[in-house]
Amino acid sequence: MFYVKLTQILLPSKLSRYIYYIGYKQRQSAIHYMLNFIVLICSFIYGFGQEYNDEPVKISDFTLPNVVSGNSFSLSEFSEAKAVVVVFTSHYCPYAKLYEDRIFKLIEKYQGQEVRFLLINSNNPQKSAPDSRENMIKMANLQKIKVPYLSDSQQEVANMFGASKTPEVFLLKKAKGSFEILYQGAIDDNPQVASDVSHFFLNDAIEAVLKGRRPTQVAQRPTGCMIKR
Repeated sequence: MFYVKLTQILLPSKLSRYIYYIGYKQRQSAIHYMLNFIVLICSFIYGFGQEYNDEPVKISDFTLPNVVSGNSFSLSEFSEAKAVVVVFTSHYCPYAKLYEDRIFKLIEKYQGQEVRFLLINSNNPQKSAPDSRENMIKMANLQKIKVPYLSDSQQEVANMFGASKTPEVFLLKKAKGSFEILYQGAIDDNPQVASDVSHFFLNDAIEAVLKGRRPTQVAQRPTGCMIKR
């Protein structure tokens, strides 16, 4: 009787009467699939209607060891930049490796345009040997990295940003004593084949900020490997 009453509430009267007369087992099956369909539609409507918070997330200053210089680096050192790109990356993740050339090309493209880049490795070296500080130094020298490359082995900064994958990017801008996130997530829409990229999410967001506008797209789900905590 519960199912009968439920269908009378959720479904048009003619359809509910039809379901009632088609037999007990068939009726149960029909109700099951119909309820699933209703839940699916409601979920779709809810998800479609979701919007990102208009108020950007604030990021406070932080300091981490920089394996490129051998000294500590603080985010506040980039306070005068028009935009700061933070890239969470790693050496164990195949997706991070696929994006290395694209990241370095972006760094080169925006040299002299008041856009600063910094790389952060937040993997726990006890769970990912390739991401030890010693190997970070080795790879920084091998790849001739010229931007700050920071070790966040305790995931303090990753937790601050809410970063979960590598690679995952965050575009920041200085605002009222802190930084705010204007874009976060994927670099583009094709991790495997750079030549087949259709949407350059990070590049488009940077261009918008340089023109004094907020990016039209504020987030895009990244494809990558989970940060090893």
